[in-house]
Amino acid sequence: MIIQLPVSVREKGEIYVAECPVFHLSREGQTFKEALKNIKNDLETFLDDEKVQKEYQEVIKDYSIRDIEIVDVVVNPK
Repeated sequence: MIIQLPVSVREKGEIYVAECPVFHLSREGQTFKEALKNIKNDLETFLDDEKVQKEYQEVIKDYSIRDIEIVDVVVNPK
């Protein structure tokens, strides 16, 4: 299952802090990409726990991707 979660990243001095408000998790990194990678790893570890999955079952369902299709749309510049 894939879920999409909001994550914000802000610069704090010489580090970057990534935060996921849905699960109140945050993680630091030396770069923007490292902070994102770290929060993603923490979220995956957190959500891999059976107790967490049961506790947050509805939240996980709300953020899960369901039957998404990608369509190409042509836009003619005016």
